[in-house]
Formats: sequence, C-alpha cells, structure tokens
Amino acid sequence: MYARYSRTQTDGFSSYRFVEECSLFGCKIGYIPKLLRKQTPVSQTEPYKWHIVIEPALNAIECQGSTLVIDLKPKQKKTNLSLYEILDIWGYSDSGWTPILLHLSGLFVDKDPASINRNEFTIPDLERDEPIYEFLHLDGSVANGKLTGRWNAPPASPTNAALLWPAVLAYFIQCIQDRTPDIVEPVPSSMLMPPPGFGTSL
Repeated sequence: MYARYSRTQTDGFSSYRFVEECSLFGCKIGYIPKLLRKQTPVSQTEPYKWHIVIEPALNAIECQGSTLVIDLKPKQKKTNLSLYEILDIWGYSDSGWTPILLHLSGLFVDKDPASINRNEFTIPDLERDEPIYEFLHLDGSVANGKLTGRWNAPPASPTNAALLWPAVLAYFIQCIQDRTPDIVEPVPSSMLMPPPGFGTSL
C-alpha cells in the first residue's frame, strides 16, 4: 500500500500524519508519472535519465509539507509494521520501458504494531533505517516531452525483476554514489555512456 502523509520536523524529530491512500503507478493516477510530467522538458525523448526529489516535487503540485510512504506489509497489519518513506526516485526511460531506483528511509522496519498508531506518529531522525534502495521497472517511457505507455509495474511473478543493461546499471550506481557517497565507489565516466546500438527492449 502507498500513502501520502504530511510531515513536520522539529528538534531532531519527524512527525507524520496520514492524509490519503494513493498509487505510485499508472499514467493517469500514479504519483511517479504525475511528478515526472511536471518536470519533463517539452522536447524530451528517449533515452531520458531523470530524478525526482520527493519533497520539492510534491510542493510543486500543491502538496506542501507532504511525503510518500510505502506500507510494505499491509496484509499483516496486526502483526507487522513496516513503513518506508520515499526520498528520491531515479529513472532511465528508453525502449518503451523505465527501470526506476527508489531511495527509501525505514521509519518502522518489522515492528510490533500494537503500540504504534500508523495514522499519526513521531520518530527520532537518528533512529531511521537508511539508506535503503529498491529497483523496479515500469511499462512506460517518454517521447516528445510526453509520457507514453501505462506506467504500471508488472504483476508479481518470478520473472518480472528489473533487467538493467550496463549503461542503466552504471547510471543507477552513480545516482547512489552521488546521494550516499559512503555506499559505493564512483563510477568511471566511460560506463555512463550507452554503447553503440543500445536500446534493446527490456
């Protein structure tokens, strides 16, 4: 489950209040395409490397003071609380597909929900579990400044993992290195250029 929360920060603590359930995916209703559409240049086409910083991106669509949160185990509400805040999303749109990289902060990771109100809570910033990264891929891309395709994640199956060609993987590694430089070594610039003929469908 995905949700938008309001967030305030004071003296090393962050307070969250549930606002609404939402979707990250789907060209018409998802927050990823909604936020990406707002910042995509009018002449942009493939390949398109993009980055959404969640807080300012939400501010730009009049959701001031908001953030996006993943409830990783919504079917285990009575036994497990696992909430992750989305801080950044990077994408590499090409050949009709978009692999994405999510930068997450663990608010509650496999906690007992008995004494926690998931609709309104405050946590010390120093107790966040971060950084956490997740790869996904979406069936959509960008052409002539417009989003094309459905922008949905494939249904769960043993074969729907994100396939990352070298240039895409190198780009994401560079993103991680730039955002959290203590995690990985810098990527050589030669790795960031697509090889001749790149663009094989995922």
